[in-house]
Amino acid sequence: MNTSIDLDSTLFSGQTFAWVKQNGVYEAVVDKNLVSFTPESFDSLLQKHEALRHYFDMDWEYGKAESYLACLDDHLARAVKAFKGLHILNQDPWEVLMAFLLSQNNNIKRIRSMYERLSQELGTHVEGVWYAFPRPQELLGISESDLRRLGMGFRAPYLLDAIQNHEVLSGIADLGDDEASRALQTIRGVGPKVASCILAFAYHRRQAFPLDTWMLKVMQKHYPGRDASYFAPYAALAQQYLFHYERTQGGLL
Repeated sequence: MNTSIDLDSTLFSGQTFAWVKQNGVYEAVVDKNLVSFTPESFDSLLQKHEALRHYFDMDWEYGKAESYLACLDDHLARAVKAFKGLHILNQDPWEVLMAFLLSQNNNIKRIRSMYERLSQELGTHVEGVWYAFPRPQELLGISESDLRRLGMGFRAPYLLDAIQNHEVLSGIADLGDDEASRALQTIRGVGPKVASCILAFAYHRRQAFPLDTWMLKVMQKHYPGRDASYFAPYAALAQQYLFHYERTQGGLL
């Protein structure tokens, strides 16, 4: 087994809602293919599929980043120690956009359920019970009422606007962080937090620092007066460590 990645922390820390784990087997549809593995088969999977090596971000400087962050302060050191090997995935921008529109005023279990419902009802069948998340071209004829019927609630108009304006994503890679954030926020329902999530989890922007209600509490409690620059140049990774640590062990979330 590859020991440089903590699979549970990586896949279930709130940056993706596509994965399930049953009886020690991890499964999800990635790029319209069912990916299924155990911890023991993970290395061989990466050897066979270079695209998955990129998806799991196996070649980035996590060791260096973890050492740097652990030296910043005791609280962050505890988070890094608890979940050493947490990676930030290189996900599809469209799926991240839609997933984090779903995330607003929501919990991880329900976001995953809504994500799954959209896949099953509107996506492409892959195999067995698995469906790929629908591409924007597959959704161009859908209406707000269709999305509400599927249980998307107040998020339905946001999803619809994302469908109609998905081409915004095509230019993000060429923009600087601030300009990219502003461009993403032209999509209805995308504010600074969702834009930061998209930049961190789909575009490998390491200084993106998503701040939702819970992370604001974390910052107020542990880092009063500080902002993302305190964690530079690894702010995105620091945010994931702090969020996951507080959600599972810190008692704030």
